[in-house]
Amino acid sequence: MTTLLIAGMPAAGHVNPTLPVVTELVRAGVDVVYLCDAEFEDRIRDTGARFEAYPKGVLTSRDIAEATRAGSSVGVVVKVLRACSALVPFVVEQARALGPSALMHDSNALWGRLAATTLNLPTISFMTTFLVGSDAVKALTVRENLGLVGPTLRDMPAALRARRALVKEFGTDAVPPTPMLPLRGDLTLFPIPEELQSPDPRLDAGCRFTGPTTGPDAASAPLDPELSAHLSGGQPVVLVSLGTLHDGGAAFFRSCCAALADLPVRVVLATGSGVDPADLGTTPPNTLARRTVPQLAVLREASVFVTHGGMNSALESLHCGVPMVVVPQQVEQLLIARAIAERGAAVVLRQPLSHRPVPTAALRASVERVLGDRGMAGAAAGMGRRFHAEGGAVRAAELVRGVVDVG
Repeated sequence: MTTLLIAGMPAAGHVNPTLPVVTELVRAGVDVVYLCDAEFEDRIRDTGARFEAYPKGVLTSRDIAEATRAGSSVGVVVKVLRACSALVPFVVEQARALGPSALMHDSNALWGRLAATTLNLPTISFMTTFLVGSDAVKALTVRENLGLVGPTLRDMPAALRARRALVKEFGTDAVPPTPMLPLRGDLTLFPIPEELQSPDPRLDAGCRFTGPTTGPDAASAPLDPELSAHLSGGQPVVLVSLGTLHDGGAAFFRSCCAALADLPVRVVLATGSGVDPADLGTTPPNTLARRTVPQLAVLREASVFVTHGGMNSALESLHCGVPMVVVPQQVEQLLIARAIAERGAAVVLRQPLSHRPVPTAALRASVERVLGDRGMAGAAAGMGRRFHAEGGAVRAAELVRGVVDVG
């Protein structure tokens, strides 16, 4: 049996898109061994793959979330670089024991690339979003650019020190040049629609777009009785979530309560790990607040999704035909939001990019606009259908098998 070793990035938005691909690979008879943090063990084992946990405490989703919430993508890079000292030897040890034909790694999982280089294994990079070019700053206002400078300058010395330490440990030839991330592989899989990717000189023959890996008939977690009862009654449903890595703060979710309290809708707030729903005080009768909800299951009932605009969340929303009010927290999400808005399926509120609160009146008006425009729902549904035509998880698994079988 052919073996594929996967080095995952311990974050839900990075793990979840890989799971349908892994399911297809296991069905095709590939022995998949998935390395990741123990937090993701159950959902990985549900695919039929074997699971091995990273050494405890080296890098967790909480570490990544804290770095992301600090406002600088460089902060995440520092976490990744520092984790390599422990994770590269671990991945190498696993690979030597298993004898895989190839190693697949998240595009940010540098430890997977370094291990593959050490063992001269073919590499498959899993890219959970599009490539963001250097001209992305043109999409930002002066005020938004200034908001990014401080956190980036703050974290840059630590990143340079961490990279020097990595070069000293693994050698100049093994460590990719700056900027190191995102990493491409012999095959680079983009589980996103190709039409959302702007021209980029880094795209080569090994870069393949498959569209979203969430299939048209993908199963989702069932609604529990309380959530099901809250969504019943025939009123439009508004889901609010800023994902697993970002933290809009209790003030943002209180603003959502104020904006939507007297609308004829049912509101679900997914506050994330950084905000305790109890900190919101008494929520309006039409609002249910929890740290997490089964997102796909709620989206199937929703009419509007107020979201940060991460690629995974955006594609899930389009998969369910739900138009969005996007509140981007970083440049990449702004670019995703703009691309979807240009196609008629989103409204964008960009105040957080310049560290300003989203006005309650603007949030309410945006939700009302989406609810009142049937064309936006049609545009979202049309995009979802079009994107799935690219092949999704089945096509991605075929491409991976092409590398594994050769390897």
